[in-house]
Amino acid sequence: MQFLYPALTTGFLLVLLPLLIHLINMMRHRRVQWAAMEFLLQSYKKHRRWIWLRQLLLLLLRMAAVAVLVAMLAQLVTQQRYEGLFGSTLTHHYVVIDDSMSMSDRAGGMNALEQALAFACDLGAEAARQELRQRFTLIRFSKAQSASQTDPDSGLAVVITDLNAEDVDARFPLRLETIRAALQPTELPVGPAAALQVVRRLVSQNDNEHRILYLVSDFRAQDWDNPREIRELLSELDSAGVQIRLVNCVRARHTNLAITALAPSDETRASGVPLFVNVSVTNYSDQAVEKVPLQVRTWFYAAAVGAASERPVAKVDKSPMMELERLEPGETVTQRVQVYFPEAGQHVVEAVLPDDAVQADNRRWCVIDFPAEETVLVVDGDPAQRNAFYVQAIFEPGQRARTGIRPEVQNGAFLRDVSAESLNKYSAIYLFDVDRLDDRARENIEAYVRSGGGLAIFAGPQVHLEYYQQELYRDGTGLFPLPLARDDLLIAEEGEGVPDVEIDATDHPVFQELVQGQNPLVRTMHVERYLRPAADWTPDPASGVRILARLRNHAPLAVEKRYGQGRVIAFLTTYAPYWNDLVLGPNVIVALRLQSYLGSARRITDVRTVSGAIQVPFSGERYRSDVRMFLPSDDPAAPLVIDRTAEALETDARQLVATIEPQETERSGIYEIWLRRIDGSTHAHRFAVNVEPREGNLAQTATSDIIAHLDPVPVDIGYADQYEAAVIEQSGFNQSMLLMALLVFLLVGEQWLAYANSFHAHRGTQLHHLGRPGHRASIQRLREENEAEARAAHALRDADPYTVAARSAASGADPQDPFAQGVPQ
Repeated sequence: MQFLYPALTTGFLLVLLPLLIHLINMMRHRRVQWAAMEFLLQSYKKHRRWIWLRQLLLLLLRMAAVAVLVAMLAQLVTQQRYEGLFGSTLTHHYVVIDDSMSMSDRAGGMNALEQALAFACDLGAEAARQELRQRFTLIRFSKAQSASQTDPDSGLAVVITDLNAEDVDARFPLRLETIRAALQPTELPVGPAAALQVVRRLVSQNDNEHRILYLVSDFRAQDWDNPREIRELLSELDSAGVQIRLVNCVRARHTNLAITALAPSDETRASGVPLFVNVSVTNYSDQAVEKVPLQVRTWFYAAAVGAASERPVAKVDKSPMMELERLEPGETVTQRVQVYFPEAGQHVVEAVLPDDAVQADNRRWCVIDFPAEETVLVVDGDPAQRNAFYVQAIFEPGQRARTGIRPEVQNGAFLRDVSAESLNKYSAIYLFDVDRLDDRARENIEAYVRSGGGLAIFAGPQVHLEYYQQELYRDGTGLFPLPLARDDLLIAEEGEGVPDVEIDATDHPVFQELVQGQNPLVRTMHVERYLRPAADWTPDPASGVRILARLRNHAPLAVEKRYGQGRVIAFLTTYAPYWNDLVLGPNVIVALRLQSYLGSARRITDVRTVSGAIQVPFSGERYRSDVRMFLPSDDPAAPLVIDRTAEALETDARQLVATIEPQETERSGIYEIWLRRIDGSTHAHRFAVNVEPREGNLAQTATSDIIAHLDPVPVDIGYADQYEAAVIEQSGFNQSMLLMALLVFLLVGEQWLAYANSFHAHRGTQLHHLGRPGHRASIQRLREENEAEARAAHALRDADPYTVAARSAASGADPQDPFAQGVPQ
């Protein structure tokens, strides 16, 4: 046992104060020879041992009360909650350290993780100076999380701890310093739950220890605003007798900007065609920032050539520096940047912000697969192929203007003979004025759209209304979004300035550019003939049908329907300019936006975050099983190279899969898996792995809120720089409450014993105090005994005649006088 305030232990000298008062009290009395009292003292000597014992016990109680009072003021701390008062046991320190990405938050010269490690080192150094046995276990969030994903049932104590039940000796601080120098903040979004589960398992294996848990973290809001799982785990540890201390490594919230999104827009992607990329920046701080520079870089990879080709080095180009004018607290701003890649392949776009509190979220990557061109399937039912002509004119205008879209014109029989899998190579399918489809063709198109394909259907004079009603619409279950009644003319109305087309979905990607500006392009569109729907038809919101555009008579012109994972847009007029003049006006914009929208479902942008597995399945008949992987490292020019053998699938041995394990993707950057074909050539797969955006949010949970969230679990919370390596305070139980209860007990006992030792007169008697106050009860009993002896002696004396005569002669009284004799007659 030890004391938090050793200077106050000098107060134990006050224990001698009751003894000193007792001695002084004895010096106050002067000895006087008195015959009667001498007689009483002779009787007192018969009982003095019992009196001295009671007086000694009273004195010891008073001295003990003073000693307990001093111990309470000096804050006695023991190694056990109560048992430490009577003995000591082994103390085991479980130090759980948060090393997630937010712990890279830097203030001054140290980041939060360095503060946490400094606390652990100070704690270990102080533990090494203690006389009692000390043990130390060190667990990091990231190590516990990665191990729990791979092997949760065995080897936890060995795999997921940096130190496991290490005995603390004189050399232990040096070992801690070695570990401290090697640890860095990770980029993982891990919380304390996995580490607390490890502590729970380790604690259950060691019941004969005094255990203290130090949870060292920055207590960010995303983990601690609703810590239900954490509260349950801490409650179990508290029930097991573990003392819980929370150590905060960050005192204030610092300014941090993060790139939270980087993705290409839903536009046609093809080599040689500019593409817009959207960059989102979020202000994760409590104050506004202004004039923030933002840089976008492109990594262009030349195509590998043959078997002898090595990994190509990316050519990095920088776009002009952009500047974000102002970001309010919590605000997200999105910028559009145009990028260009002259050749097909998987290329990389990178966005960079200046360094701030957390550097890991100041860079973000995305990998964009640029094909040589996007191929679309065109089926034109017009005998003159007028629709296909205008489609080719818009999508392939010539060498000077490249759209990246290549239309492939086929007839209706093609849809019947082609397989459903073969249709997946097309980014979209267009049906122009098609009268009918046979069952096989309809089933192929339905399968294509259901799996995520885009379909556009344009009307015309060849459309067979009854077929569309029965086979394509099918009471709302088919591809076509609405029932058709007949074709009709759009009657001209009197007056000028009334446009033929009204856009309902002004925010739709296909039509939003037609309604922008003071002179919207939609006013230049004219329609003469269209297909009228059934008179009683209205779209059901639950069916996924939406009217995008109407005519001026409020009849629908463009209707969209969700079908499976794909989408269908039906235009109730022709594409070629024989029912309208759309193709002669803004139809170029509509056609390009329509293709971008229909093909967006198949343009998958692979979004991956750290600590996620990367798998590439491939055919074992076309590729070799040995693969090479390139992982990012500290030096971008020297990636980590791993050669690995792909594993066969259990369902099909001919299919192989190359895997990068989750523990190998804990760093953000570009990962590559290179496959070797049978002929010796190579094929590269690139993946962008980024940090979790929410980890850049440095908002903290207030201490009072943490206590409220964890209630009724008892926890102590403090800052890392306030713990001055006082292992006594950190590793013991404060016994002030127990000492206070003991002091009350001693004072009550002292009062009772003092009362019992004091003299109390009986009711109706006139007795005066004799002797010291502590002897009153004894003297009372002595007086009663002496009075009885005096009465007996007086009776004997009166019965003796010689004694009577002698007393009378001495006094000169008459022996016959009964009043002189002093005895009754």
